[in-house]
Amino acid sequence: MTTDEGKRTLELFGIPGGTTAADETVRGILARLLAFRAVSLGELQIARDVAERTKAVDPHAFLFLAAMFVSLRDGNTAFNPGNRENKDGRLLPDACRRKEGDESAEEAAALAADVTAAWRSALDAAPSLKGDVVREVAGFWYFSKYRDAVKDVGDAIRARIGGSGDTISEAELDAVARYRNERGKDENLDDGQRRAVRAAVENTFTVVTGGPGTGKTTVLCSILRALFRTGMTAADVALAAPTGRAGRRMGEALAVQCAKAAAFDGGDPAARAAREEIAKLAGVTVHSLLGGFPPNWAYNAETPLPHRVVVVDECSMVDLLLMRSLLAALRPDCRLVLLGDRNQLPSVDAGAVLGDLAAFFEQDAANAGSFVELTESHRFKGRLKECAEEFNRGESKSILSDKAKLTRSKDRKWTDALSGEATRDGCFFFELDKTENAGRESEKHFREEVDSLLLDWARAHGLGSGGELADLAEKAAHVDKPAREWTEADFHDLFEKLEASRILAVVRKGPLGVEHANDLLLKERLGRNPAQPLVDGGIPVIVTKNTPELNLFNGDVGVTVPREDGVRVLFPRGKGVVSCPVALLPEHELAYAITVHKSQGSEYGNVLVVLPDDEDHPLLSRQLVYTGITRAKERAVILGTKGALEHAIENSIRRDTGIAL
Repeated sequence: MTTDEGKRTLELFGIPGGTTAADETVRGILARLLAFRAVSLGELQIARDVAERTKAVDPHAFLFLAAMFVSLRDGNTAFNPGNRENKDGRLLPDACRRKEGDESAEEAAALAADVTAAWRSALDAAPSLKGDVVREVAGFWYFSKYRDAVKDVGDAIRARIGGSGDTISEAELDAVARYRNERGKDENLDDGQRRAVRAAVENTFTVVTGGPGTGKTTVLCSILRALFRTGMTAADVALAAPTGRAGRRMGEALAVQCAKAAAFDGGDPAARAAREEIAKLAGVTVHSLLGGFPPNWAYNAETPLPHRVVVVDECSMVDLLLMRSLLAALRPDCRLVLLGDRNQLPSVDAGAVLGDLAAFFEQDAANAGSFVELTESHRFKGRLKECAEEFNRGESKSILSDKAKLTRSKDRKWTDALSGEATRDGCFFFELDKTENAGRESEKHFREEVDSLLLDWARAHGLGSGGELADLAEKAAHVDKPAREWTEADFHDLFEKLEASRILAVVRKGPLGVEHANDLLLKERLGRNPAQPLVDGGIPVIVTKNTPELNLFNGDVGVTVPREDGVRVLFPRGKGVVSCPVALLPEHELAYAITVHKSQGSEYGNVLVVLPDDEDHPLLSRQLVYTGITRAKERAVILGTKGALEHAIENSIRRDTGIAL
């Protein structure tokens, strides 16, 4: 939709009503927001209805309501016009810049000038909007739906905080604290992990947060081993996560962890029975757990879930409304255990529940036993760990050091510096040089340089036409078994290579975006620009829609394999395989590159985190860079300008959510 089309549409719908110069000015701003998809026509129709309901006659009231909708899209349950981020209404043009068009920064700058000129009038018009739909509380502006949700979540959590009536002795804790790793070495829970297990057993509400490698899955396995020894069964427990992929990985990781505990069962039938019960558990999405569709969930306050224990993993991705629905559906005696990394990106939708809970418990010594932060990493180490910790503090010393710097030379590829054991657990920075206002030829050279670097990465990680991923897919084509009998072992090397590397981008469009990287690497793989991309083997694919009838879920990543009956996409699924013909594949995208947001809950051997060339891009934040590099199990590389990196690390996502326990 163009701006002119938007203006005609808004005039047709009476947004805002009238034909005065002020009406036309506001309509022009709203039309540009609509053209950028920063707000929707449906939201502006709601704004019109609110204005009519409250008899708000000043057209500038529409700008204030548009700002409230943009703030809500940014994840804030409350809009605070006094925040620095919202000064002069700048969140409106910033929302347009998030849409990543080639000229969006320039157009947003022009829009910013118009918004700034009108914003004072918008603030003056805001009080006339107060009513049953829009509320103002201590300078924070809410849509009533979210104000009610904030209160409901706070009340429900306060009601759950407290002792469960159960205790666990040191001897009982010792019995569930031992594991044997793949190398045959005995391991024990560290002090923080033991506190987390005790907290979950002795409290009805527990939050466990920690970074990568701190053993959240190990803690969960020990919690369940302890609870099942008391007579609980798999039917008493529900495992859930915000996405299908995260839920599935949760169940699979638990099965692996339980296998490590088998050596310590001895002759104890209770311990063996506990492991057998855990093996029956499978993770589902929170939506599937609640059943039905929002807001008419199958399970709610009148019809609560039957479980005595509910565990939610990757809780940083759970939004406010979903948490309210879950809390309402729990029976009063149900234990709730929330797991996640508080430093990761918050949920896409409104709310930052895990962050709010962590902040509350840190300040409330009386209830501190319900909150445990795991700090000892058993896998994450080296400069990768050092950089992640610095990013969380808003620092960049390590990543900008000479040791982290990568460069190109005539006689050596930059990716050569990343090979070998000496670079494991490393975090590196390849600085792009983009000179401002240097002309079209310089822009062309910059894009060619980016393409060359992306292709170097792809070739180094075996993603090209003669690469290892394609070769392994060709070998997989000759597995002489019916598809229904395939196991993960048949394609182990292929799946291992699939997860060995990933490009993680911040934006979707532009030379440093997901779409361009995928198109570039597909052409590298096939040697041409195909009309149908999934025509050969070794092409990674990500599912973008839950399709349970095919056992495929949003975030599942698979790889194409040519068979006699046509190209199939194979997805690892625990010890098994999901095989889907390309013709039946649900909504999907190429997955050489995915967004950092989509990568949450996943791990890859090596990651390339690609920052946008717009150094002031509103999406850049330390949480985003932290989430990106912590997806790496071996090495992480950040590709971008120094300005973009510094802006990201200096910019911490701050959400106005309002949850106060």
